[in-house]
Amino acid sequence: MLTKDWLSHPWLEKFLPDHLKPVDDHIFSDAYGLVLVQETEAALDRLIQHGKQVKSAQTFKKNSKTFHFRLKINQKRMKLLSYETPKSEAAIKKRIIIEYLRKTHLSKNRPNRFKEATVQYIKNGQTFVRSIQKSRYFEDLFYKFELLDDALLGGLIEKTSANPSVSSLPDSKEDKELIQSSEEPYPYIRELEEFLANHYVKLGKLIENRLKRLLEETERTANVYELLDIEEKYTLKRLLQRDVPSLIKTYLSLSSDLKTAQTEQLYETLTKMEVNIRIIREKAEHTKVEKMEQLLKLYEKRYPGRQNKNMFD
Repeated sequence: MLTKDWLSHPWLEKFLPDHLKPVDDHIFSDAYGLVLVQETEAALDRLIQHGKQVKSAQTFKKNSKTFHFRLKINQKRMKLLSYETPKSEAAIKKRIIIEYLRKTHLSKNRPNRFKEATVQYIKNGQTFVRSIQKSRYFEDLFYKFELLDDALLGGLIEKTSANPSVSSLPDSKEDKELIQSSEEPYPYIRELEEFLANHYVKLGKLIENRLKRLLEETERTANVYELLDIEEKYTLKRLLQRDVPSLIKTYLSLSSDLKTAQTEQLYETLTKMEVNIRIIREKAEHTKVEKMEQLLKLYEKRYPGRQNKNMFD
């Protein structure tokens, strides 16, 4: 007898239309696929944090050189488009399309609110459309749609009240949009160090050394944390709390052959993370130098007395 999930039976997959065939895991298991999912989740997280400020019909966008995000919201539905740009180094460029039917439009007891959840990509010159409904890489992302819908309705469901990354964040002033300005990153660095220390043996020396260099860079950046802008603080916090742990956990879950195949890309991704954090730190340090120079000029005018030429003799 067929169950309610009869469409998921392997012997039926070849008869399904393209948009219902499940996506292969390898499409999102590499570093670029993981980053695309994580960037999309991060964009949704920010909207969840400020759901009460969102109007009934709006379009939200987040663009970078390698990633574009767009979410259209109205009273009936939310439609998401998230994709890698031509500047992305991903071998397989992906476009995620998700359409969610809101609780104000359909019964809250409806088991599946996703009218569409697909990924489009080109592989070996052929265009593919596949379902991401059952993909393990999107479980958290789908859940965030539920959270966002509740946030837009004026009250997050109870589970989010225990999540400090959502409930403890301020929902007013723009300069507190992402994280409290007084929140220091050192606890997150210590937590990540402890997490990684338990996995270094499984990761191998190459990745271990790369991760230790990344941690050293985050430590240096934490020393100038107060000079970072809101986006930079968010980037540092997200890397420590979510991006690195998620990347390492997923890598460790792969088979030995897949680990070997993905090691180089993992190394490159960790290198890019370190470079980005270093750029943030160097910008902040340059700001400190500029501030010092400005103070020296100010005090030179404020205290114009003659300098004793022999003061250092």
